[in-house]
Amino acid sequence: MTVSFAAEENALLQIEEIPPQEIAAAPQQNEHDPLFVTSLSLVPGLGQVVMGNYARGTFFFTTSGIIGWIGAQAWWDYRRSYQRIYDHRDSLANHRARLTLSENADSAARVTMILANRVALAEYDNLLEKTRYHNAAFMLGAVGIWNLLDAFGVSANMQGAQNPAPRRAMALSAIPFTGAGQFYNGEWFKGGLVFATQTSFVFGGARFQYLMYKAQQFPRELGEDENFALLPINERVDLWRNNHRNAAQRRTMFFWYFVISYIYGMTDAFVDASLSGFDRKFDLTFDYLPQNEEISLGFVWNFGGRGRSGF
Repeated sequence: MTVSFAAEENALLQIEEIPPQEIAAAPQQNEHDPLFVTSLSLVPGLGQVVMGNYARGTFFFTTSGIIGWIGAQAWWDYRRSYQRIYDHRDSLANHRARLTLSENADSAARVTMILANRVALAEYDNLLEKTRYHNAAFMLGAVGIWNLLDAFGVSANMQGAQNPAPRRAMALSAIPFTGAGQFYNGEWFKGGLVFATQTSFVFGGARFQYLMYKAQQFPRELGEDENFALLPINERVDLWRNNHRNAAQRRTMFFWYFVISYIYGMTDAFVDASLSGFDRKFDLTFDYLPQNEEISLGFVWNFGGRGRSGF
């Protein structure tokens, strides 16, 4: 048996050119009811699995599971942090109950302020755990909406605008929190991604901005008592300054995440709209022709819906 690379005409792939009018007029197959598939996606990824998109279904199920687990851990830490508040409050109440006129006034006032400061620190830690829990819960909800948008867009065969204008797509994506440019291009998965990331990052940044405010408010309120100056400088200044700095760093981190997501949204919308006519850039083909006992190797490229082939 002779094996050779075919150069004859019968070894080439024959690609039929279909006029764009016939492609647009062809009926779209939609075997799934959009509302039914979307309702199934209330269980993360189930709608995508029903449509046969196992990769996306696994992605949404896994992502939601991980975020849900993180949120559950954060909720548990948040609930446990209340116990530290109760313990420090009990210590402060017991100390005040033991105060007598015979004790040294300065020493008693100093111990009182130390315990009061520890109560405030425990309350701040409680707010920190609450912020982590709220951020995880909000992100879980945002990913859930992203999941529903993707399931509806795919099952309803939402194609987006025909011949989308790149500048218009970018302008729409400049509207924050919407993913409008991606939806305009018919990219529902990416539109949901932009919505979920931008809203989650802004929410997280706002929560840590509030913690920055509380890290200043607590020592300011304690400082209204002149005995606050009796505290060691590490408890009176350093601890609260560290809390403020950590909250500021996380606020800034979420801010930059939002900026990156915002730039990505506009860039992606512009690029997708610019390449909307390139359905299939390049495809490598490799086939065996049993009748002629030959192996054919070729490639296909497509520009603007017009197919070509060659070696």
